[in-house]
Amino acid sequence: MSGGRVSGEVAAGFPRLLSRVDSMNTAPAAYAEAPEDTFAFGLDALLDGLTARLPR
Repeated sequence: MSGGRVSGEVAAGFPRLLSRVDSMNTAPAAYAEAPEDTFAFGLDALLDGLTARLPR
């Protein structure tokens, strides 16, 4: 089983993630192109979500 097929199956329930995985499979060079702050944005979103789940 190829990695692309497995990742596509895992992402099937998440349309935005699936489109990103599909773009990786069709144009690997374009997949790596991202705004400079992509990691920071993702990390902030993750930490905000965790903070929201903390008991007050």
